Amino acid sequence: MKKIYTKIVLLFFLFSLAIQVEAQKDSARSKQKVAEVAKYRADLIKQKLNLSESEAKLFFPVYDAYLADLTKAKKSFRNKWKKKTVESLTEEEASEYYTDALALQQKEVDLFKNCHEQLRAFLPMSKIVRVAKVEREVRMKLISKADEIKLPKSKKKSTSSSSEDVK
Repeated sequence: MKKIYTKIVLLFFLFSLAIQVEAQKDSARSKQKVAEVAKYRADLIKQKLNLSESEAKLFFPVYDAYLADLTKAKKSFRNKWKKKTVESLTEEEASEYYTDALALQQKEVDLFKNCHEQLRAFLPMSKIVRVAKVEREVRMKLISKADEIKLPKSKKKSTSSSSEDVK
């Protein structure tokens, strides 16, 4: 009887170990795919903006910091309003929502302006003014690339901007 319990415990342990190893493999594959998409994104931006190696080395830290700050601001807004729909807001909540949405849009403009002022230190204006257009083009290609390599879909993440995030 003791041998049966020992075998059951041993099988359970081995089974849980196998599951854990497989989960780690999936995590490593996901990280590899994310890194592949990030490299693809950087290559596309570099190509479309015709950035030299030295320009690219200066561009991406500034641009990535801008995107991180922008994402943080949008996420903060969404987290504050995610449990509410626009239709269910009271008059007071609607007023606060409106104020927050305007503040978010102002933050987006300020971040955009700050980023472009930093880029002016080493990029010609002709490249800087193309950043927004290239950003849209790259986003569309990234969506296609993600579909190709079948990135695991995480919880619904919106890439849209401004106050349309809350409905």
